[in-house]
Amino acid sequence: MAALNIKRHDTRTAVKATLKSPSGALVDLTGASVKFTMAKYGKVIAGRPAEVLDAENGVVAFVFTREETSETGAMKAEFEVTYPDGGVETFPNKGYIEINIEADLS
Repeated sequence: MAALNIKRHDTRTAVKATLKSPSGALVDLTGASVKFTMAKYGKVIAGRPAEVLDAENGVVAFVFTREETSETGAMKAEFEVTYPDGGVETFPNKGYIEINIEADLS
């Protein structure tokens, strides 16, 4: 997933991803719950449920609140899936989603 650049306090742009296994197969999210976490230097800035847009094809999205985009700088983020059998898997499987929140002029 490409890095996401937004301005402080923006809430219109969602983090949208298609979750894939390490082999590249789409992840079936039927019956699963998905949590989005974004942190800066280990401090969690956002950590709450994401929306599953297409369960069969692993498509998820997370829309920020104004408070979640109030701090500027480079952030790391990930989606954590809890499957119906209790198994947990984190995406991306390698690295993180990079989010850069820049200061606005007002």
